[in-house]
Amino acid sequence: MKFRFQTILASALIASSTVSYASSFLDNVAKTLPAGISNQSDGYLSATWDGLKKIFHDGNNSLIVPMYTIHPAWDYPNRRQENGFTWGGGISRSYLDDQGNRRLVYAMAFSDSHNNFEPFVGYAWLGRWKLGSLGSLPLYGEAGYTLGVTMRGDYSWLPIPAPLPLLGVGTENTMFYGTYVPFSNIFFFFTNITVDDAKTRSLPLALSSPFANKNVIYAGGGWQKTDMNGTDAVTITSDSAYTLGYRRFINRHWAIDFNYTRSSHDVKYHDKKFGKYDLTGYILTGQYHFEASDNWRLYAGLGGGYWRLNNLQMDPGWSTKKSAISYVIQAGATYAISKNLQVSGNWEMSFPRFRSHHENSSFSMRPSPSTFKLTLGWAF
Repeated sequence: MKFRFQTILASALIASSTVSYASSFLDNVAKTLPAGISNQSDGYLSATWDGLKKIFHDGNNSLIVPMYTIHPAWDYPNRRQENGFTWGGGISRSYLDDQGNRRLVYAMAFSDSHNNFEPFVGYAWLGRWKLGSLGSLPLYGEAGYTLGVTMRGDYSWLPIPAPLPLLGVGTENTMFYGTYVPFSNIFFFFTNITVDDAKTRSLPLALSSPFANKNVIYAGGGWQKTDMNGTDAVTITSDSAYTLGYRRFINRHWAIDFNYTRSSHDVKYHDKKFGKYDLTGYILTGQYHFEASDNWRLYAGLGGGYWRLNNLQMDPGWSTKKSAISYVIQAGATYAISKNLQVSGNWEMSFPRFRSHHENSSFSMRPSPSTFKLTLGWAF
């Protein structure tokens, strides 16, 4: 009887300890959510909303740059046909809480594995610790999670929840992050560049600022990389491009940008040229700009473009649709040489589709142009 009582007592203690541990674990997890930095006591949803507002209003601006996706050989025997250069852009608000851990509220868009437009928005929490230093710069490691939502054209643009792990390494203001996406079996990498501007963000620009002018006319050139992802045997050459544009600032951060871009390309089938064209784009985007220093600005943009195949020449038997409309993603930086003279570098990702036909076959010609531009602008 005594032994039985001791067994019951031990079981009760273990159960109590397990419940206590589970409760403690859940409490710690809850503290990593937005409600964990709120002082609200009107309910969990109210505290969550208050925490998100705190990150958004008190956090620093960041430029997000999607960079690369690995399609592992063990699940992608056709990985060479998948798009690894998932370039794009986005913005976030980065907030360090009282424990020194990072919280992010972010939105970005990029070219997915099939060269299609994909948006992604979410919240992230990352524990943070110092690893060492790179010269005078401290080096940090970060680990945590993100709770995001994405949408894809191959899933009828339905919202898809995406709770994912996050690992990062970098300096105080520049972090390189990676995540594993289990339902796609891919590894996705991006950079987050943070600017310490929370205290000055809402202030108007001083008239003496090199960015005080609201209008910019610019011109320049660059390189347009194409990525044919419609038919294995069909490729489109990458080549140089030139661009002209006009940017109008509505306020300190928001601008409307219009640009004209043109480039020339050859179309090949089994490495044999069977056509050529000039790709012309008329692109309109909304952009968010923020100061990285007195003379530097970073920005991300999202909008649309009208694309046209000019001077199209195809071998007999081929016909191709000559115009298309697509999303456009931008990310870049501007350096003010003076109050009137600016240099900008950026990349621009688009997704035009041109249906092509032959008497024996047809395919969707998808140049998916990624244009890397360097421009000189006059501000007034």
